[in-house]
Amino acid sequence: MSGTRKNIIAVLLIGLVAATIYSNSFDCSFHFDDQHAIVENYVVHRFDLRQIFSSSSRPVLDLTLAINYHFGKLNVFGYHLVNLLLHISNGIMLYFILLWTANLPSIREKYRERSYRIALYASLIFIVHPIQTQAVTYIISRSSVLATTFYLLTLLLFIRAYSTNSTNKLYLVGAFLASCLGMGTKQIAATLPLTLLIYDFYFISDGDWKILKDHYKAHLAMFSTIGVAVYLSASGLQKFVSFDYAKGVPMPSGVGDAVTSWQYFLTQLHVIPYYIKLLFIPTNLNLDYDWPVTRSIDLSTILFFILLAAIAAFAVWVYRRSRLLSFGIIWFFVTLSVTSSFVVIYDVIFEHRLYLPSIGFALFGALMISRISGFGQKKAG
Repeated sequence: MSGTRKNIIAVLLIGLVAATIYSNSFDCSFHFDDQHAIVENYVVHRFDLRQIFSSSSRPVLDLTLAINYHFGKLNVFGYHLVNLLLHISNGIMLYFILLWTANLPSIREKYRERSYRIALYASLIFIVHPIQTQAVTYIISRSSVLATTFYLLTLLLFIRAYSTNSTNKLYLVGAFLASCLGMGTKQIAATLPLTLLIYDFYFISDGDWKILKDHYKAHLAMFSTIGVAVYLSASGLQKFVSFDYAKGVPMPSGVGDAVTSWQYFLTQLHVIPYYIKLLFIPTNLNLDYDWPVTRSIDLSTILFFILLAAIAAFAVWVYRRSRLLSFGIIWFFVTLSVTSSFVVIYDVIFEHRLYLPSIGFALFGALMISRISGFGQKKAG
């Protein structure tokens, strides 16, 4: 079967599977933050572009909501349709990112025979995983889905820019613009320049610091896009998070005492292992957790820290044996760092925060399944 035909089948399969799974979600009503972000957001209703881009901390997201409202008012069907189409697009882009990555000169010898299976399995795992339910069906969680769209688009264009002997600057310009749009969608995109740098070192520069150094202009340009997120954060993000490292962040009335950045970090040492558990065993999914804040170091906190440190150390150790596996683990921790580190956010845990990091898990699962299925093919041969 030709490569083009394989790609067409993969794209159709990804779209069909996602549409089937979420076919019953088009009438899900507005919930929680949907009310003030959409139902009662008259800036969105008026399609006031000046107001959106001057006062919103997520103007690109609000622009898509304004377009939805313009065509369908408060009919939830259109909002869910856009979320699903974005989710499908993310699955398709992930497929091509992994397919192209596995065929880069640096790792082609190791992964070429499995490249199609790895790319397709990872995309399907990402598309069908139950942990994505909140991000896709909770309308305002489009912020995570749309930010991931620009995140993956930037990486896709970045790969294309260096996929030939001569760097294609037009692809780099496209990657720069896509990164800016991602920063204007949600602040989780702030990790994108670091992810690109790591990706370049792993797969494009083949671990050669001299080659990586030659790409410094492109990376400086990508890191400069963080300025968009910083500017938008300064103008509006203080409504949702705080960078107060000393006195703590006053929680909404009835939630509890103020939480310091150190306490939030300790809490995340408990939350991240739970996230990992949900990726492997997605049971008891919850839209609104009542998660206790960890205010001091105890034995369980120490053990969770050791566990997470061991996983991170394994990612470094396995780099020479399996770069894709190493990158998948690094991806998980890097992309989760915005919401699961020291920056205090009112809700210490939300499942939609796993939408982008879950790509690392999808890659891990695809590598395991492709290896097992490869053994079966060898025996059959």
